[in-house]
Amino acid sequence: MEGSETEMLGFLRKIIRRQKNAKADESPNLAVQDSMGEAVPKRTFPRLKYIAGGLLVFLVLLAIASAIIAVQAKGVISSAGETAGAAKAVYDAAKSQDLISANQKLDEVKTKLAETEKKYSALRWTGFIPLVGSYWHDGNHALKASKSGVEATDILIDAVEPYADVLGFKGQGSFLGGTAEDRIVRVVETLDKVTPKLDEVAQKLTLVSEELGKIDPDRYPFEMKGRNIGETIRLAQTVSNDALFAVTKAKPAMERLPKVMGVEKERKYMVLFQNDAELRSTGGFMTAYAILRIEKGKVFQEKSEDIYALDDKFTTRLPVPEPIQKYLPLVYRFNLRDMNLSPDFKVAMDLFSSHYNTIRGEPKINGIVAVDTKVLKDIVEVLGPIEVPGYGTYSSENDPRCDCPQVVYALELLADKPLATQRENRKGVLAPMLQTILLKSYGAPKQIWPKLFEVIIRDITEKHVLFYFYDPEEQQAAELINVAGRIREFDGDYFHLNDTNFAGAKSNMFTTQETEQAIEVLDGKIIKTVTVKYQNPFPPSNCNLEAGQLCLNGVLRDYVRLYVPKGSKLLEALGSEVPVETKEDLGKTVFEGFFTLRPQGQAKLVFRYEVPYEGKDYRLLIQKQPGSKKAKYTIATPQGREEFDLASDREVTISP
Repeated sequence: MEGSETEMLGFLRKIIRRQKNAKADESPNLAVQDSMGEAVPKRTFPRLKYIAGGLLVFLVLLAIASAIIAVQAKGVISSAGETAGAAKAVYDAAKSQDLISANQKLDEVKTKLAETEKKYSALRWTGFIPLVGSYWHDGNHALKASKSGVEATDILIDAVEPYADVLGFKGQGSFLGGTAEDRIVRVVETLDKVTPKLDEVAQKLTLVSEELGKIDPDRYPFEMKGRNIGETIRLAQTVSNDALFAVTKAKPAMERLPKVMGVEKERKYMVLFQNDAELRSTGGFMTAYAILRIEKGKVFQEKSEDIYALDDKFTTRLPVPEPIQKYLPLVYRFNLRDMNLSPDFKVAMDLFSSHYNTIRGEPKINGIVAVDTKVLKDIVEVLGPIEVPGYGTYSSENDPRCDCPQVVYALELLADKPLATQRENRKGVLAPMLQTILLKSYGAPKQIWPKLFEVIIRDITEKHVLFYFYDPEEQQAAELINVAGRIREFDGDYFHLNDTNFAGAKSNMFTTQETEQAIEVLDGKIIKTVTVKYQNPFPPSNCNLEAGQLCLNGVLRDYVRLYVPKGSKLLEALGSEVPVETKEDLGKTVFEGFFTLRPQGQAKLVFRYEVPYEGKDYRLLIQKQPGSKKAKYTIATPQGREEFDLASDREVTISP
């Protein structure tokens, strides 16, 4: 502001000097010509002097206003900086699970924010100044948004406080005494007291979103302290909208969680173990399952069994789907273990459960929870080694035989190593392992719990855990928070790459993937060139059955499907070992192909296609395949390149 004031005063001095020089040079005989070409004395145009004088007065007033704003703004900027510092302290305290400190520092934020508002209100008169006024109003919207955001945080802290000790926060909650398991049960039973708080938070976040939405980021195409102000505003608008969406969508899940956890009546769930080392459409080959019973939040194991044992009880003969006929050799019937063929988890589990429920003697269940090896590895990494009676000890330490966590190698050893004599139910480790994990979690120091919650939530977000419920309302609640593994509808461009390992050993454990999407506009049409690179740098395993060794790294046999917007037209396809077919599934157009990848080898697929897309901004939803690793993604457009690791579903917006 000081620089602007100096420049303006210098400009005014130049105007004044020019006015003085003009007066000194005036001559009564100086004339101009009218429209008829006759001379007219200059004194007949006195308006010019009045206009110049009026302009001078306006500029002087503007200079004075600028000086006043500069003086007052110093105090506002200083106060705003202190408020931001206090808010950062609240964030740091919450991040470190220090609820007491966060609450105290939030009071400081309220005080400093009130001071900032008071100082900023002194600049209210600038809102009536042309050009300058719009910036004052933007600042006012930002302050109102900040106030509502602080109020939302206050409500959240108040809601969480009774559960502080159970959730691992520093602070004393209301649920004292008894075991950790007992306290967790009481938390589940009292969740109905939390859900009304979500409504209050949603109201405050709605105000935040509305106020920030009134600010035009295009008015701020400059940087301050190395940060682009316009982009920062856009980010704040996106984050506020996402937070509102999350809170709104979370409420139905919170409302139904006590019922899901057996508070009203006992519930039974199947836990399906999907082996992501042998990647299938919904996350991995379904290798084992367990039945868990939940009563008022307490979990009990009922049974655990090999998926092959379940298939032995399933005697219905079903026609084999075309992809299995083509790419899964020596399979002559449609088994339960292969029924997760659809990339939509609900569609796959609708089929699976409809046939599971026909098997006599199997427990009646209320839903299915699918987990993969990453979940077990992450939990063991937090809790430390776990000892499962009858099966051994499992840890997250690296095993050089596979360059993977020991727990992963041990599970593969139980599942697939050839034995001279068949061990009874050797894959039955799943239920005892889950029970052991629960018991160790209950007994862990509460300082461990925040990290435990963090990895579980992350694994759910990254689709290493999927939920399927028989109850339509519970299923809908799971879909609203995107934990049900659905292929989503989207108003824009869409992308989902789905790999299915058909008899390719456990080669996905060693395979990496990179994807680039090059987007161009030709003759008003969006043309995309998608390049997918697969690489397996590790040596092959000895997969000779007579050798009796564990066959992990073999030849990957990948049935690949690319889901894109319905109506997309394939222009060219390279890298598939069979002709790429165009089909329709789940409301999308699908490009299907197949390739093999040998150990220490690489493969590349290229799809070039036209997208039926209309709209000012280009919006793209990328849905991650459940069970898959983080993969490097690149979006290349005429505007530039964006690179990221795809860990979960991601929406990309590109403005023209």
